[in-house]
Amino acid sequence: MKILKLTLALCCAAIFLASCSTLKKMPSSAEMQAINDSIVAEGFQLYYSERAHWIATDIMLEKCNMANVGGGVTYKPDANTLAVVFFDRNNKNCVLEYRASTLNSEASVIDSIRPISEEEMALWHRNSSLIEKAISKYGDKMLFASKSFGSPNLDIIEINDHLIRIYFLQGTVKPDLIPFGNDYSIDFDENLEPVAFRKYHNSLIAIPTKDSGEEVRMTVHSHLPDNPFITPTDICNFLLYRPADMDSFSVLSTSYNCMFTFSLDQQLILIEKRK
Repeated sequence: MKILKLTLALCCAAIFLASCSTLKKMPSSAEMQAINDSIVAEGFQLYYSERAHWIATDIMLEKCNMANVGGGVTYKPDANTLAVVFFDRNNKNCVLEYRASTLNSEASVIDSIRPISEEEMALWHRNSSLIEKAISKYGDKMLFASKSFGSPNLDIIEINDHLIRIYFLQGTVKPDLIPFGNDYSIDFDENLEPVAFRKYHNSLIAIPTKDSGEEVRMTVHSHLPDNPFITPTDICNFLLYRPADMDSFSVLSTSYNCMFTFSLDQQLILIEKRK
């Protein structure tokens, strides 16, 4: 039987930080529920996008000659489907398309050559412009780990008809780690102009999922007062890198002196007030 272990060092550090913080008044139960539900929904949206791109890239590397691959886009052709499309070097034709359901494990791959649609081309031009603006305005504020640890991942999420959000997440090639931290987002208004930048954590928090060869079943890290809640990036990277038997993680909020726990089984955030 696997021994249940907790990352005690992180927990102790978090408790110390909590004791030094200025507490805020917690939102009402209804407000807190709405905030956490929104975080969970956006966390899953980000995860589905990142996971689809991961799988599609692996398939593309297996099936395609990289010398013939150019740009590409990830988008939602309908409410419950993600499509990842890779272009040729001339950005004229689609060389591979991967589609995945967000409701179940159904997925399909089309590797026959077809012309890029007008919608896909418009999205590619839009996304290229957004990324250029984001990096030009905020690139010097974003720090990531060395390439030996892992490159950052980029996802463009349409929050609503008036707001597009680019996420930059820390990835890792290291085994048995969940890379919390080194995560940022930039919001764009309906005119596709950057209007807000957010840094979610102060630094990289690389949490091991094994301790002395045994699997850790839960992790804890702390958030400072300017970022009191679990974040969509926390949820996304937890889902991407967690071991199969780990179904929750916790964040100690130093603003509200409480523990937020994301439960995968329940797909919600639980709140435990601390004395």
